[in-house]
Amino acid sequence: MRKVLETRAPRIAAWLLPLSVAAGPGCGAGEGAGPPRGPRAEPAAAPSVEIVDLAGLEAALARQRGRGVLLNFWAIWCPSCVAELPELVETAREFQGEGGIVLAVSYDLMVPEATRDGTLEEVKRFAAERDIAVPVLIFDGPDLDAINERFDLPGPIPVTLAIDREGRIVDREPGRADRARFDELMRKALAR
Repeated sequence: MRKVLETRAPRIAAWLLPLSVAAGPGCGAGEGAGPPRGPRAEPAAAPSVEIVDLAGLEAALARQRGRGVLLNFWAIWCPSCVAELPELVETAREFQGEGGIVLAVSYDLMVPEATRDGTLEEVKRFAAERDIAVPVLIFDGPDLDAINERFDLPGPIPVTLAIDREGRIVDREPGRADRARFDELMRKALAR
């Protein structure tokens, strides 16, 4: 994974202008950027955004024990990731009353020259402007090998894992998903 990010770093750095994800190649299987942004309703309360390492991510998951969780790995610089976020948030809203939750794990600190403070502010602004009303955890670990091993991740993002009420991974979607697939993942996480 580190090699994948290192080989993409020059292209990624060019995309990091705030909210400029609509241009450039995708990070998945060639999907384009998200739908055009137009007039929208007033955004909900600002989502929680925090920087965590692998232990912090594990603690966040432990706090959700007893709930169905979709754990989505994404980044602002990934057009495929950004394109699927609105449908992921819709699934979160649909299933919250049944004990479902979405945790979004951002890889935006994995880019060379990204700073903790700058990335935190950029992701907060992005999440608020796009009404990404799910908790966002910005991953800041010494390398990606440990997180890839822990969650058996394929490397490229986006990736979404369905985690059941006992904390077991019960399904996964490597690559961009749509609303129907997110709903299916959540139903599996909730064991229904």
